[in-house]
Amino acid sequence: MIVPKKISHLPVVWELRKLVLYCLTVIKATFRFKNPAIVVDSIIYFHIWWKNYQRKNEPLKNDFPWITFKAEKFLKTILHKDMIVFEYGSGSSTLYFSRRVKQVFSIEHDLQWFEHLRQVISQKPITNVECRLFEPKIYEPNEKSEYLSRHVSYKNKQFESYVKSIDAFPDEYFDLIVVDGRARTYCIAHAKNKIKQGGYLVIDNSDRDYYFDGNDYLWNQSEWKAIHFQGLIPYSFEFSKTSVFEKLFFEN
Repeated sequence: MIVPKKISHLPVVWELRKLVLYCLTVIKATFRFKNPAIVVDSIIYFHIWWKNYQRKNEPLKNDFPWITFKAEKFLKTILHKDMIVFEYGSGSSTLYFSRRVKQVFSIEHDLQWFEHLRQVISQKPITNVECRLFEPKIYEPNEKSEYLSRHVSYKNKQFESYVKSIDAFPDEYFDLIVVDGRARTYCIAHAKNKIKQGGYLVIDNSDRDYYFDGNDYLWNQSEWKAIHFQGLIPYSFEFSKTSVFEKLFFEN
């Protein structure tokens, strides 16, 4: 049955539809991840998700990164005011980190979103964030190129300057690196040497196995400790997986 537009936009109808979609998404995610604990998490974090998922809600107005709720809870236990953070992909996470760490370097590929975020930052008392724009470059179909994104919107575009932006920093410079942007497989590869011992690499949507193609170093348990968080994410009817890799201390 098709619900008339005027009725579907009524507040009560909107909330009921949202609740039904939420329940269906929980069931789908439970089978997808084969993890019954997702049902428990969907109950625990429902009130936060409900608050964030509102019509005309702007994520930049919320103090919450676009990762799983369980991963964000873990971040709160490790973040401190002396940390230096690098992130591929700017947004609500940029503002989130700015309030909790010493310095944030944020890399963005989309000009319009970059300008919007900079405007928001300029209106706040934020002085510890440096946003940098690295737009993708067009390459010819017969030209061999790496640093590609699988997203359909970026066909025939490569992100070499975006990925390599982190190379300008010294090795073991960052306490935490977040990969939540474009060409993530290559971003993960370039992040390896830039993380301090005892630091962290956060990879969002890590249920996409191809992110780890050629990044076998993360499975070396003598050098990295992996923690995976499957569950609900804000602003969306989706469940995802966020992985945190801790770079262990080792003697030379």
